[in-house]
Amino acid sequence: MLAKGVARRAAITMAVKKGAQNVKNDLREDLSGSGNKAFRRIPITYEVKATPGRITAEIGPSKGGAGSLANIAFFGTAKGGGTHEFYEHGEDELPRLAEHVAKAAVEVV
Repeated sequence: MLAKGVARRAAITMAVKKGAQNVKNDLREDLSGSGNKAFRRIPITYEVKATPGRITAEIGPSKGGAGSLANIAFFGTAKGGGTHEFYEHGEDELPRLAEHVAKAAVEVV
């Protein structure tokens, strides 16, 4: 029984990791089409964390350097900007992620 639990958790972790990678790729694709050369260089990373009863992924721009422009690219300022989607990419991925997590949880049983 314990082995199945470990295998299930590993499968779910892989599904979350794949979802995070998809969101990262979507963000990179969105930024790569920017008319602002600096926005195209914003680095996007993700980190998957596993704690008892929880597997999460944090996706976003790296801090410092070109990553410091992320707030302007995604949310804008009083003078403009905010022309790129941020949360929408995660929302688009969520149904696929939920399907893969559910499938991983059932297949290991």
